[in-house]
Amino acid sequence: MRNIALCHPKLQLLAGRLIEECSKQGYKIAIGETLRTVEEQDALYAQGRTKPGNIVTNAQGGSYNSYHQWGTAFDIFRNDGKGAYNESGQFFEKVGAIGASLGLEWGGNWKSIVDKPHFQLPDWGSSTSGIKKVYENPQVFMKTWVKEEKTGWIKNATGYWYRKADGTFPANAWHIINNHYYLFNRDGYMVSGWHRWDGKVCDPDDGSGDWFFLDNTKDGPLEGACWHSKDNGAQEIWFVAQENNL
Repeated sequence: MRNIALCHPKLQLLAGRLIEECSKQGYKIAIGETLRTVEEQDALYAQGRTKPGNIVTNAQGGSYNSYHQWGTAFDIFRNDGKGAYNESGQFFEKVGAIGASLGLEWGGNWKSIVDKPHFQLPDWGSSTSGIKKVYENPQVFMKTWVKEEKTGWIKNATGYWYRKADGTFPANAWHIINNHYYLFNRDGYMVSGWHRWDGKVCDPDDGSGDWFFLDNTKDGPLEGACWHSKDNGAQEIWFVAQENNL
């Protein structure tokens, strides 16, 4: 999954700070993989063993030995057009140092399977043995922080996202909030300005889809609300009479 909004609230904050600080220092990054299911972890474990590719993890899905499964880890990729994993200029070492300075553990410092794009919370130690002593499984762990967090709009250094009452987050989806349409990208963040929607994906890589304009008034009361054209050609914020679908 690529939705940072599914991860631990502390990790979301640090991920936003990492992007912000890297940008200030001239390193453009984006969030890649975040939360993983058991099936996704098993598929990654099979790589280099029963499937083509290099071995990239020693953690099987059912073992819950990856912090990705606990919502406390994310991967980044280089987002400056020079190749997602191009290591020229010691790019990942410099980003790793920034992450460490913010309090994140960087996978580039590991001895067994060095993982330069990887960051995680250090709160329970480098391995998952510490967190397993406290929580039976990721589902039990997540209940301790999903219930404590507020619902509704939440802002971090990256932008706005929306926590629904059941603890989930809209991603690659339209939702009606307070009688207005809002569009959320693949990472779960509300978008503003001009964006494409192809019926399933926000801003698809192939450039397909129809254009929509979402109010871009920074921190305005209707930032992100969708505009539409009236019959006479005028533009207005799209008001929906029906109740919220969140």
